[in-house]
Amino acid sequence: MPPSERNAFAFALIVALGGFVFGLDLVLIAGTFDYIEVQFGLSAGQKGLIASAPGWGALIGLLFAGSICDRLGRKKALLLIAAIYSISAIGSALSNGLWSLFLFRLIGGLAFTSLSLASMYIGEIAPPSIRGKLVGANQLNIVIGLFAGSGLNYLIAGLGQSNPEWANALLLNEHTAWRWMLGVETIPAVIWFLLLLKVPESPRWLILDGQPEPARRVLSQLAPADEVDSQFEAISNNLKDTDHHLSYAEQAKLLISPKLRVALFVGLILAVVQPWTGMNAIQSFMPQIFEYAGRGETKLYDQMIVNLIGLFFTFIALLVIDHIGRRIILIGGLSACALGLGIVAYGFAAATYTVTPEVLTAVSEHIDPAVLEPIAGTAFTDELTFKDELRQLVGPDTHRTIEGDVMLHGVTMNAHLVLAGIILFACAYKFSAGPVMWIMFAELFPTKVRALAITGCAWVTSVFGGVVVPQLYPLEIEWLGSTVTFLIYGACCFFGMLALAKLTPETKGKTIEQIEVDIERLGRRSGE
Repeated sequence: MPPSERNAFAFALIVALGGFVFGLDLVLIAGTFDYIEVQFGLSAGQKGLIASAPGWGALIGLLFAGSICDRLGRKKALLLIAAIYSISAIGSALSNGLWSLFLFRLIGGLAFTSLSLASMYIGEIAPPSIRGKLVGANQLNIVIGLFAGSGLNYLIAGLGQSNPEWANALLLNEHTAWRWMLGVETIPAVIWFLLLLKVPESPRWLILDGQPEPARRVLSQLAPADEVDSQFEAISNNLKDTDHHLSYAEQAKLLISPKLRVALFVGLILAVVQPWTGMNAIQSFMPQIFEYAGRGETKLYDQMIVNLIGLFFTFIALLVIDHIGRRIILIGGLSACALGLGIVAYGFAAATYTVTPEVLTAVSEHIDPAVLEPIAGTAFTDELTFKDELRQLVGPDTHRTIEGDVMLHGVTMNAHLVLAGIILFACAYKFSAGPVMWIMFAELFPTKVRALAITGCAWVTSVFGGVVVPQLYPLEIEWLGSTVTFLIYGACCFFGMLALAKLTPETKGKTIEQIEVDIERLGRRSGE
């Protein structure tokens, strides 16, 4: 590998570490719900609020992220994000109630803009031949973070239950385990901040900012010596009529013009379809999904295994994406996502729910088992009816306390089928929609409208993936049941695949400037 590509790899991997912290944040909260649901007395809506809090923060952050990275530069914006992650982790670990935890999780969501800014930065420094791999490294780091987070949850929960002497000395027990799960995020956030200090500014931003010589010096690190001048001229010519302080209104006018119409449509469809696959909700509540499937004793371990397998498929995607191309991977992956979610829905649809003798024994620590005698031994084929009967007998507060034991011992279903469906969905998503969306964002939009286009599409994604989908998931499970919820996600995958198959262009192996010419040509054809 030539030195220029090695430098691009190094800078891209450092910037993509923000994805690792994001992945940690997304999964670490999943391990805390069993603790905080009881300690804080959370309802289904309040659990959704905690899960969606970072999404609310991301919506706020993305309103300003484009302007900040345009005015201060990509590097300074990323340093600010790394600092915010640290503040959020410490504050979340020290929270003493619903609203303080919500606030610090919301602050952490401001840092979720790292995903769009990292894609923007990497897309601007990466050589065309490996740009897919480098932008996709952001998704790879997310998946590594998901696996690391699920592993940490499993480890911390085990230590909290076994309570060895050394863990007790660190105030780690069954009551404080959730604080350790949230606080451990501080370590990678600080490391990321320090590594970002070694990353150069984007040469395209430097040219846009009227700093040609610094831009040329950075390009000399990122391009072969005999190509520095030609790349510098190509970028300068592309941006020569662009005002660095082009307003959002002016950028929006360019985005909705016929020549960029295709890029805008594809970007917005991706921004809606990817979160409505349900991945963020499934990651945040995966232990509860496995608990509902009767795998409560191994739920954290199962989540770790799912994320480990997903990590492998993300790695494979990055190896082949610059050879196979974005379009085929995206369409095939969404089809497999729909199939996996359909399998999960079928698993829940075929389940039966019964208050068995094992259930009565398990709940005896919390209630008088005689309270459940009116429905003991009755096999329910409908999840919602079964839960409603339980709530009427014990009340909503007690139901939250005993729900895990009831689902663990009272559900009869093919739990292995549900696990297989989740694995198929997670692998397909992490092979396709996960990395491809951010790669396409980094490639579809020309530099002059990137600040608005990428952060705007990321804002749409955050509305659904960070707020709507995780906020609604507990309520959907309570109101609609697991079967209907997973069918909704599967349908979104299927119809999204059809729309993207019709519109999505192939962008592999092309420079940002070449893609801009292709997009303009497609826009003119669509307007004829």
